Amino acid sequence: MEHPIKASEVASKANISPSYASMILGGSRTPPRPLAIHIFRTTGWRHEIIADLTDAQIEVFESVEPWVPVADRDEGRAA
Repeated sequence: MEHPIKASEVASKANISPSYASMILGGSRTPPRPLAIHIFRTTGWRHEIIADLTDAQIEVFESVEPWVPVADRDEGRAA
């Protein structure tokens, strides 16, 4: 499966590992919808799970389930 974008570019722009980006582009991993939208916003490439969504639908999904990078997620620690 060939894409107009390289895994290294997806990894760099979306701040994910190169191996995960390669798996997503290669079809062996399906990203969660928030990540698929984040990849689209940062690279312009649409994964098939969001390919049929309109821009308005993507905006709604972004508002209810925004992408939160792993480094920024609360891992159950008390505030």
